[in-house]
Amino acid sequence: MTRISDLPQDLIEEILSRVPLTSQRAARSTCKQWNGLYKDENFTKKHRGKAANDTMMIMVYDSRVRLVSVDLHGIHKQKRGLFELSTELIGILKRIEVFEVYHCDGLLLCLTDCRMMKPDDPVVWNPYLGQVRWIKPRRKLAISGSYRYCMGYDNKNNHKILRFLDHDDGTAEHDIYDFKSDSWRVLDLTSDWIILDYREGLSLKGNTYFVAREREVEYRESLICFDFTSERFRHCLDLESNYRNGDTVILSAVREEQLAVLFSRVDTNTIEIRITTKIEANEVSWRNFLKVDVEPSMLRGMFSGFPSYRSSFLVDEKKKVALIYDNVFTSAYMIAENNYSNIVARGRTTCWPPVVCSYVPSSVQIQKGPVHARGKRKLRDF
Repeated sequence: MTRISDLPQDLIEEILSRVPLTSQRAARSTCKQWNGLYKDENFTKKHRGKAANDTMMIMVYDSRVRLVSVDLHGIHKQKRGLFELSTELIGILKRIEVFEVYHCDGLLLCLTDCRMMKPDDPVVWNPYLGQVRWIKPRRKLAISGSYRYCMGYDNKNNHKILRFLDHDDGTAEHDIYDFKSDSWRVLDLTSDWIILDYREGLSLKGNTYFVAREREVEYRESLICFDFTSERFRHCLDLESNYRNGDTVILSAVREEQLAVLFSRVDTNTIEIRITTKIEANEVSWRNFLKVDVEPSMLRGMFSGFPSYRSSFLVDEKKKVALIYDNVFTSAYMIAENNYSNIVARGRTTCWPPVVCSYVPSSVQIQKGPVHARGKRKLRDF
């Protein structure tokens, strides 16, 4: 009788590459060989290719992180439901409340809010590998002002976390955490741009992009970037010269390879989405992806909450569709060619506004080192 261990390595990899995320923990815990295989980048690329038909999405709903599969084609044809759970929460993530999540290269940076920890204690999670690591903040956050996090990596693939606090008087503080050294340090940064409250960044190819406004120019939106190699902000391009107060500008990623931007103006019923054709240090170029006229009532539903730019969207280039997720009522809207628009899911959050962004599995390791939590914890692999 042939045992699984007797099968050729290529056949084993082909079988395991078809295992859905919901069953990966069971597969990885079977033997050390299989567990090690999931950490191999070439195998991860094969697994990623098998899952290419469905869009993976991170969703924070009612203070819990969910990784779900989204079938944009199926819901467009009304053949199946929109969301399907792809992986379960593990260990401590089942018991904490998460009010913010940032995605970078297959890693999730989750900001927690529960009685066990201070609200600014972040945890990093790799859903694909099932690894969790706590990050101990260098200092407490100030009470006044607004703060945000972003995560990226430098040209040596060393991951870092940037935390910056914008004070009410216009000054700012910046701290950066290095995964390799497991330490925080202060950055001396000055910037000509203002990133508005709740305007979150979008990580792509190691850097984090923001929609910001020049300090000396009213109502001009620009795309800026924090470069984790130089550890500096830099200007990429001006988005729109005729931007008006109240217009909606939202960023998204396409398969972790391209940047997408959604525009919706207060004086029209049009939604326009563009996707980058080139995104480099000194050059960014775009192409038009989708332009749809929608009913005014539906447009208000998409972006009526405060702030409207906390709404999220995902795109499927092959199927020429986009999914827009509003920031209050957790309703999902689909738009497509020929001015197609429809509500495909309804709901309501009972806590923080939902956070939705695309996800691509990755074998990125959370580097070994001290893992800070209440008491001693070991890095879990599954």
